[in-house]
Amino acid sequence: MKRVIVALLALCLAQTAGAADLRIGLLRLENDPRYDEDFAYARIELRPLGDVSAAVRMAISDMEMLTDARGFTPVLSEAAVGDGELQEAARAMVDEGVTHLVVDLPAAEVDALAAALADTPVTILNTTAPDDWLRRKCHANLLHAAASDRMISDALVQHAVARKWTSFLVLRGKTERDTARADAFIAAAERFRLRVVDDREFDLSTNPEMREQNNIALITGGTRDYDAVFIADEIGEFARYVPYQTALPRPVIGATGLVALEWHWAFERYGAPQVNSRFESMSEDGRRMGWQDWSAWIATRAVLTAFAKARGDGLEDVNELLRSDKLRLDGSKGAQMSFRSWNGQLRMPVLLSTQNAIIGVAPLEGFEHQTNSLDALGFDEGEFACD
Repeated sequence: MKRVIVALLALCLAQTAGAADLRIGLLRLENDPRYDEDFAYARIELRPLGDVSAAVRMAISDMEMLTDARGFTPVLSEAAVGDGELQEAARAMVDEGVTHLVVDLPAAEVDALAAALADTPVTILNTTAPDDWLRRKCHANLLHAAASDRMISDALVQHAVARKWTSFLVLRGKTERDTARADAFIAAAERFRLRVVDDREFDLSTNPEMREQNNIALITGGTRDYDAVFIADEIGEFARYVPYQTALPRPVIGATGLVALEWHWAFERYGAPQVNSRFESMSEDGRRMGWQDWSAWIATRAVLTAFAKARGDGLEDVNELLRSDKLRLDGSKGAQMSFRSWNGQLRMPVLLSTQNAIIGVAPLEGFEHQTNSLDALGFDEGEFACD
């Protein structure tokens, strides 16, 4: 049975007389296929499970002293709806006075929503869709708190360059997201003149007639030597079997092995342990903070920071700061972050991690940029173009 949850949460305990409401919306799918528990096999979470509402509430709580000082009372409108109800739910929030809408949605839904709300004063913040094509749409009302596919790939390639891995075998699944991840990695590798010795498509079936696509030893063998394997597997079912079974004893990166993420629970610097502890305390099931949660948390912090530090109280003043290089956003990753003017992408450090440890933080040492070191990850202004 389809459920629609609309909750208005007044999250400031001290409400001063005359304080203005600051209305933020959170919109997500009721049955998001990206979080389908059927993809979890043998109690192994192949996809992150859980919604991001705890992260949004935590950001509002974290910023309470600052918003109180400016006389703003944050109010959260939250909706979890069916696919066909997204635009109706979003417009209802706008009618309530929501000016900034945090969305946990796939890229196609974000794209459609941004187009549908183009005639409204609302700013949409994408927290979980990494697709580069969505950035190239250049919606004037859309910002991106999730790292893009190209940013993730650039972080992995920087590590490869630092480790002197110069050649790769690329394995990709058959989904659109697998194609996007693989293509982004190949483009990033070419930027640093790394070689892709072969680009192969794997198959999840056990059909013996397709053994050259579903047998790991076969799909990673019979080719020229390579330094590492990059695998694009959004589901993760195939990728988890690849390490230690490759035809050549080589490291695996991408969907498993060494992965690049916005956030990881094992990060231990810049106040990250405190962020993780607060999230575990606030989440309903005490789960660890994932990259989706961090993205929703930082998106909400960005909005609240802009409201609290804008020179004026008008919405135009807030949005001007939100989109400006003058925004100084602390995400407990050791760098002050802001949104890029050319594509609305949040510039940020990207964590390189194994299952339970942080190996590095990109941009790595030696990878510089002429204006902002964080712009060493992702499409730079000179190479970006709107579709």
